[in-house]
Amino acid sequence: MDVRHVASSHSSSYSSSIACILSSSFVIGLLIFGSVSNGYYYRHTFSAFAAYTKATVAGGGPTLNDPNLKVELIVKGLDVPTSMAFLGPSDILVLEKNAGTVVRIVDGELVKKPLLDVGVAQGVEYGMLGIAIAKNTNSDGSRNAFLYYTESDNGDSPHNRLYKYELTSDNNQLINPNLLLDLPAISSSTTGENNNHNGGKVIIGPDNNVYTVIGDVGGHQGQAQNVKNGDPLDGTSGIFRITQDGQAVADNPLVGSTSGHSSSSSKHGKGGGEGGSSSAFLNYYYAYGIRNSFGMDFDPVTGKLWDTENGPTIGDEINLVNAGFNSGWIKIQGLAHGGGSDGNGGHRNPAKGLVSFGGKGVYRDPEFVWSQPIGPTALKFLNSAKLGSQYQNDMFTGDVNTGNLYHFKLNPTRDGLLLSGPLADKVANTPEESQEAALGHGFGTITDLQVGPDGYLYVLTFAGNIYRIVPLHPISNNGNNGKELESTSNTPSASSTINKNNIPSSSNNQQPTPNQQHQQKTSSNESSNNNVGVVIGGIIPEHTPSRIIK
Repeated sequence: MDVRHVASSHSSSYSSSIACILSSSFVIGLLIFGSVSNGYYYRHTFSAFAAYTKATVAGGGPTLNDPNLKVELIVKGLDVPTSMAFLGPSDILVLEKNAGTVVRIVDGELVKKPLLDVGVAQGVEYGMLGIAIAKNTNSDGSRNAFLYYTESDNGDSPHNRLYKYELTSDNNQLINPNLLLDLPAISSSTTGENNNHNGGKVIIGPDNNVYTVIGDVGGHQGQAQNVKNGDPLDGTSGIFRITQDGQAVADNPLVGSTSGHSSSSSKHGKGGGEGGSSSAFLNYYYAYGIRNSFGMDFDPVTGKLWDTENGPTIGDEINLVNAGFNSGWIKIQGLAHGGGSDGNGGHRNPAKGLVSFGGKGVYRDPEFVWSQPIGPTALKFLNSAKLGSQYQNDMFTGDVNTGNLYHFKLNPTRDGLLLSGPLADKVANTPEESQEAALGHGFGTITDLQVGPDGYLYVLTFAGNIYRIVPLHPISNNGNNGKELESTSNTPSASSTINKNNIPSSSNNQQPTPNQQHQQKTSSNESSNNNVGVVIGGIIPEHTPSRIIK
């Protein structure tokens, strides 16, 4: 297969569409029938549409508020990338949204043949969306890889699907797809709603189960969206937890509850629905009431799940997601406690009117709210001290609208964020207040954040770039057994796009061992590969500039 032209960071069909792409804040807006006061939002119904503009990369490149850190451009020229996963040092898989490809970057070079090339549905938020790679290897040296993408069958209606593939032991192929979840990808409305809010992020939890998220898919209004008399759980507005074989986890929070309605149109993947259940999806839900999300991660200290959630014209959120978490959509977005009025002189009871599945679903206020939408995207905990101990185990998030990278410290019990000053009320009421949490600026739309095997923070952007955040100077005694950071002074200063005429085939690259993987590691786990051209996270030796992506 011939290599594609990848110098352009946007596909032609995509760049010609409306500027509001990739975030739940892009296309769907909300008409609020209720009050808005100090970050407390409550509503009864909604309507489309409102448009938002995605951020572009700053002319001089991204900058950081911390003078002890710097941003390095590692890769450029990717085609609308949405997610990335590390296979090992200097070895990254990247998903390209509209092309439907999983490409591999080894030692700073794009492998000629994609690991996977599938026909994905084309739409505002359709495409190749999420990936997670299992840490453990199978008996044949392969590893499980989980991919979430929007697929159409022979022109039929699209579906958001979670597949399990086998990543071969040489990391060159994704084979033997096995459908685990078959989720909706079209609106339930007949009034022309856009089919956005498809979520798509995939992660493997500390329990070794697979978690994936989906939004309300163009405005579904059922019990997943807290409409008591609506359709039963239909595979929208939720976080799903399944085993790596696609089965519902036995202690999922809604197992055994019923919604009181029969399901005639729910579709599911392997594992299906249990006999007598009113919803084929019910036993798969870990959380619900989610409008849309593009980011989630587990706290490396507590093992608890956190997510970002996109509001409409108000109320973007960061949430602590316990089992059975009800995020409140479509009845609540933003904070429900402490300030709202029911119009009759009393305070609103956030539990009133929400679907609880016999008490198994529990509403919880978000831990942070942006009053004016910024379209939060990726969320990542930095389980490393390589940027200094002051950042270790802290939370980082990106966004669509401003190009900011946000940094949050957690409180001592790690069940909330450590906020002060104008953010002490958990609400950024203005763009100026939002800057209190911003660490970086000018990235453009951030689509993914990952911690590399080198312990540094990597930022993937819609414009086709991968950045790495590193210390300006080496840090010693940084909590990783006292190991000093490698110098980054030899990093080439010039950047170049992927050169299609100089892309090696995968057989010419040294392959990492099968147990190398993308999951977060500290420097004690770094590999000493001496035959590479560009070592991501180490000293970068001399190299012909046209053969590197830096």
